[in-house]
Amino acid sequence: MTTDLVFGADLSTLPEVEEQGGRFFDGSREVLLDDMLISHGFTSARIRVWNDPYSREGVGYGGGTCDPEKMLRLAKRLKDKGMSLLLDLHYSDFWCDPARQGIPKAWKGMSLSEMCRALSDFTDRTVRDLISEGAAPDLIQVGNEITNGMLWPAGKLDRSSPEAFEESFGRLAKLVEAGTSAVRRISDAKIVIHLEQSGKNALWREWFGAAAKRGMDFDVIGASYYPLWHGSLTQMRENFNDMISLYGKEIMIVETAYPFTAVHHDPEKKQLMIGEDFTLEDGSKPEWSFTKEGQEQFLKALVKECRRVKDGKLRGIYYWEPGWLPTKESTWATPEALRDIGEEDKGTGNEWANQCLFDYGGGAVPAVYTFAEQ
Repeated sequence: MTTDLVFGADLSTLPEVEEQGGRFFDGSREVLLDDMLISHGFTSARIRVWNDPYSREGVGYGGGTCDPEKMLRLAKRLKDKGMSLLLDLHYSDFWCDPARQGIPKAWKGMSLSEMCRALSDFTDRTVRDLISEGAAPDLIQVGNEITNGMLWPAGKLDRSSPEAFEESFGRLAKLVEAGTSAVRRISDAKIVIHLEQSGKNALWREWFGAAAKRGMDFDVIGASYYPLWHGSLTQMRENFNDMISLYGKEIMIVETAYPFTAVHHDPEKKQLMIGEDFTLEDGSKPEWSFTKEGQEQFLKALVKECRRVKDGKLRGIYYWEPGWLPTKESTWATPEALRDIGEEDKGTGNEWANQCLFDYGGGAVPAVYTFAEQ
């Protein structure tokens, strides 16, 4: 096994899965998920934090219900076992991604300057609490997949014209700076700025060019790379090489995954995000099959490509939610969450279970043993 790459996993749903009765197995032997991953080369954990993932009635939002207190306990557990920690601050009460960047309930109605102060205070409090519990983060993400901005509408990017983009990026930069400045005051953790669409070089040049013009302070470019949405491995590598040539930053893939099956865990509801009828944007079928073998082949190809990135600057790969089992109560969003984010038309349930590193019964699939030991 070589050790030039950090192999990690986003384990944010682990406490909720365990509370719901989820169990993990190495063959016939029951194991703890984190112990299993550590024993097979995973050395780092990523944990997301949501501000207040509860309805006004006190019902959790699901998807891990990743409130600061629960995530602090998880961080301490993982740090005590020797894992490094990547803290993922969403600055929202629920999921943040290119399609949604909701303002926390407590911050609604604030001006931009007030929101910057609230963001700074939340960052300070969350990081200080981790440090005081002996779970100091090693890396800290300021925002999650902020390709299109954060804290919408205040920090949403407007690409309708060059002038609109510049003005809107200025607002986004103020929000990011509020977070990065808070981190610098209290922590020596590396700061991560996280985008997706890792195969779209023009998009990344636009974003990081605007960031560089404003002197945005960060250490690591964080990337989501899902091959079903983000282009080929070659496009990914060429984009990363260009970013390294332009800015000299380290890069980490902070999210990746691939299906081990296309068979639904609930054939009646068919909750999965990726099923057997999935096609790429151009209408073609994916390069790797939705099987245990296909999943393993993709991850081997990904690691190989990452080791080809310029100057050894690709420093780590995090598998996203390898243990989000489809327990009876498992859901990406509860009805209360859907109501509060205005997406009542969407269904609940576990959309992710076929992209884990454990099958629907909690049994380890082959990629668990090989991914981090390449």
